Amino acid sequence: MSNFNKYIALGALFIVSVFSLFYPIDVFSEKGVELQKHILVNQAQTHFQDQVNTRKWVAKYGGVYVKPLEGEKPNQYLPDNTLYVDENLTLFKVNPAWMTRQLSEIADIKDFHFRITSLIPINPNNKATPFEERALKHIDRTGQKEYYEISEGSNFEYMGALVTTKACLPCHEHQGYKLGDVRGGISVSLSSAEFRTVTSSIKNRAIILKIFVLFFLLSITLLIYKQLKHSEKLQSEVNRRTKEIESTKQLLQQIIDTDASFIVLADGKNVIYANKTILEFAGYTSVEEFREKHEYLSDMFEKVEDNDSFIQTYNDGVHWIEYVRREQDSKQLKVRIEKDGEHRYFRPYAKDIKTDDRVLYLVTFDEITNEYVKIKELEHMASTDVLTKLFNRSKLNDVLEKEIALSNAISSPLSIIFIDIDHFKDVNDTYGHDVGDKVLIDIANIISSSTRASDIAARWGGEEFMITLQSTDTAHASILAEKLRATVEEYIFAIVGNLTISLGVTEYMNNESEETFIKRVDKALYEAKESGRNRVVIK
Repeated sequence: MSNFNKYIALGALFIVSVFSLFYPIDVFSEKGVELQKHILVNQAQTHFQDQVNTRKWVAKYGGVYVKPLEGEKPNQYLPDNTLYVDENLTLFKVNPAWMTRQLSEIADIKDFHFRITSLIPINPNNKATPFEERALKHIDRTGQKEYYEISEGSNFEYMGALVTTKACLPCHEHQGYKLGDVRGGISVSLSSAEFRTVTSSIKNRAIILKIFVLFFLLSITLLIYKQLKHSEKLQSEVNRRTKEIESTKQLLQQIIDTDASFIVLADGKNVIYANKTILEFAGYTSVEEFREKHEYLSDMFEKVEDNDSFIQTYNDGVHWIEYVRREQDSKQLKVRIEKDGEHRYFRPYAKDIKTDDRVLYLVTFDEITNEYVKIKELEHMASTDVLTKLFNRSKLNDVLEKEIALSNAISSPLSIIFIDIDHFKDVNDTYGHDVGDKVLIDIANIISSSTRASDIAARWGGEEFMITLQSTDTAHASILAEKLRATVEEYIFAIVGNLTISLGVTEYMNNESEETFIKRVDKALYEAKESGRNRVVIK
């Protein structure tokens, strides 16, 4: 919901709340006023009924005769209005109407009076006032038996209907009244001052309560409004900060994606985030696509035999991320990945990132392919004879040491062939060292093409060569030696023509030293040369 709509809803809620709370206040106030009015009506009805009862009593006896007051005259409108008892006592007849009028004249109650009246009075003194006329006409028109008025600044006026009874007919039948007809009424006037005071108090209290309710609702509304404004401001700030964070995130993403290194965020096994560099390298557009193809990032790692610096999924029983964290400072760890048929080399580095509920691992892979290849080239140059491209003597000593250890470990035969070019000094002296170097290269090529991949051939020094033959006894080694001798003998060397070689062959004896082993083959080569050259001697 928009902020404008929220304010509209708040205003509507305020208005509805005002009317919802004002309504019961008005109802309560009206009921209070009605109660006070009902009290006035009950008072008037009581006074009216007192007069009616008195009239009934008088009518029950057809009127009563009373001793007149001094100077009082009989009611001229009554038949038999005088009764002579004796010469000293004369009584006047009093009917209900005259009695009511006389009672009203002598009534001495503060703020209260009453009188009898009619629209067609027999006695002119009973002529209706304007209120009494309105009341009697209303009663006559509606058939109701009472009527009252309360107006500002005046008394409470009440009119109760007098219904024609059998006792009334002697006096009023000539006026056309029948039984049940309303022939007049008794009006009662009461002070409405207390009524106005009480009702005014009720109304004032209602107004005060409404003011309090209005103030309360305004306070609540203002609080809500302030809260909405605060929320709006807070939301605006949140949106601004979110935008800043998103902008910063995008900037960091761009920076990370432009980094040449592979950057991966993992929870220990699964990849959570990977930068664009590694995704493009692997041929994917998203981490989700990568996870669909690979259970682990280490699925891309190539296994490299006999080199524990290259990591796999598990290394010594430890997951590769934990292994990198543990060994990265003490070992030159590497990863090899094949890409488009080429081997690419990377150095991994892992760092912990602790969050509130878990530990994540940021792993970077710096490519070291060029460095690795150069190092391997340097290592190869350091172990290779520059001229013949065979291993040099130093490398052969390292290899021979491992071959001897393996032979002892698995009780496998190990043989070596020691080769010397016959009369090579004459070649150098006669044709020069360039021709001599070409001869050495040709001999090296013959050896390389005649040996197995598992055999190690090296230039021992000068015109001497040595071959180690794992899992080979002297019988089989001598066959290879003879083959080499014959091949060289038949080979036509440029400028020089034919040359020969002498060869010594021996087999390793269990637990003997490398020095003894080499001395024995050297002795065999010496005997081959001493016995006429161009031959194989086995020791």
